[in-house]
Amino acid sequence: MARRKREGGLLTSKEIEILRWVQEGKTNEEIGMILGKSRYTVKYHLKNIMKKLNVTNRAQAVSQAIGLGFLPPLPFDEELKDAIVFRVGIVGCGKGGEAILNLFRENPSVKVMWVADRDPSAHGVAIAKNMNIPFSEDYRTFLTTDKLDVDVVINLTGSVEIAEDLRRRIPPTIELMGGLSAKIMWQLFEERRRRVEERERVLKEHEALYHLGLVIESIDSLKDAGYAIVDYATKLTNTPAGTLALFDEKKEDMVLVAAKGFSSEFKKHDRWEIRKGGLTSTILNQNGPLYIPDIRETRDPNPLLLKEGVRSILGAPLMVEGRIVGILYVNDFKTRRFRAEDISLFSLLTIYAGLTIERVKKIEDIRLLSITDGLTGLYNQRYFMEQMQKELKRAQRHHHPVSIIMLDIDWFKNYNDEFGHLEGNRILKIIARLIKKNSRITDTVGRFGGEEFCVVMPQIKKEGALAFGRRVLKEIASYPMPNRQVTVSAGVATYPTDGKSLPALIKRADVRLYKAKREGKNKIVG
Repeated sequence: MARRKREGGLLTSKEIEILRWVQEGKTNEEIGMILGKSRYTVKYHLKNIMKKLNVTNRAQAVSQAIGLGFLPPLPFDEELKDAIVFRVGIVGCGKGGEAILNLFRENPSVKVMWVADRDPSAHGVAIAKNMNIPFSEDYRTFLTTDKLDVDVVINLTGSVEIAEDLRRRIPPTIELMGGLSAKIMWQLFEERRRRVEERERVLKEHEALYHLGLVIESIDSLKDAGYAIVDYATKLTNTPAGTLALFDEKKEDMVLVAAKGFSSEFKKHDRWEIRKGGLTSTILNQNGPLYIPDIRETRDPNPLLLKEGVRSILGAPLMVEGRIVGILYVNDFKTRRFRAEDISLFSLLTIYAGLTIERVKKIEDIRLLSITDGLTGLYNQRYFMEQMQKELKRAQRHHHPVSIIMLDIDWFKNYNDEFGHLEGNRILKIIARLIKKNSRITDTVGRFGGEEFCVVMPQIKKEGALAFGRRVLKEIASYPMPNRQVTVSAGVATYPTDGKSLPALIKRADVRLYKAKREGKNKIVG
């Protein structure tokens, strides 16, 4: 655990080490001697630590560090290692005896020496036998001098007669606890057990957040990051479903990145507008998490969520430096109220999520810049050639066709000479958009150089590629260009009939492209 991020700042490994020594009870002077520094240097470091953790003293700093997972809490066993072990005898093994035995089973400071009950089939007898505790149907068996090696006898029978008999038989040095005292003791132990469980739960949850940080640190795609975040969010809040959507700043709408626990029909609605007064708008206007126990009780419940059977929602905006990045939701298909701890942990997770999404988006932007043409947004020639080679190898492996279409703008040099290069760039962008719009999602569209474009169409025979080309040429020729009509010529080559290697296919498509130009332009040849 070298470093951890949080909203307030970043603790270095040295600062975490100093906090660990503070947790052990060392003074500033003692810590300084360990570090080979003065106590004033240690005081300076502690001041920075307290500022980052937003606390005012050393004790609060240690407590906050434990809560955030920077430091491990003291183990439960450590607290009890010097505790006195009380020896206990129990009379009565009904439901109360069963509860007390289960409680003592988890408490190393108490040792049950024996149990007694008239009914050998009482609830607690089986537990006592399982714990290898001596049992008798007659409690007097254990009240002899050689067996009365206990500090406390607990009477859980509720019988006045047995209580009086026990007072007469046990010496005054042994404590006798009746039903009420036993209940108080049980409540005290139960409260302690709950605190320990809660502390272990918090530690486990913060460890999960730490592991999420390690996982997402190596993720460099939005889709993978989205699924990792949603998966952790649902596990930490114990919910069956969740989604992560990003905010598109240009179009001002939401784009679904990851969904868990929903139907395939739900996932088809992967983009939606931010409707005023709707659920998305409401969450985006929150400063923190918003939970809805039952969406049916809201003024305008989301029909898509209702159709999926969603009842409860916990959602929060993902913010980075005051900017909206997206929204993270977790959902339940039954009415529920989220605990304050769940909401707090979910809020912490959204900080991780926002920073992760922002980091991954920057990585993807850099990657996109390296593989795309800056003017048209299409793939550049280097990346396009790589993709063509992959498609050709896939076609060879699975024995299916693949077609290549080369397109070139007619009289483009004349257009540039007449209207200038800026107007020429406008034409390049328009044509790139029209080609991309008409292509399939499985097609690869690239700018091959200058005014030349190329489309790779997997599993498309020549007839299909020619039909596509005619449709594109017709749309370009009829498009209201800025200055005058512009046309495009094209050539088609198909694997394996026109060639079995990439250079052969490109050459054949290029030859046919220039044949189309010689034959009058605004034409496709295959």
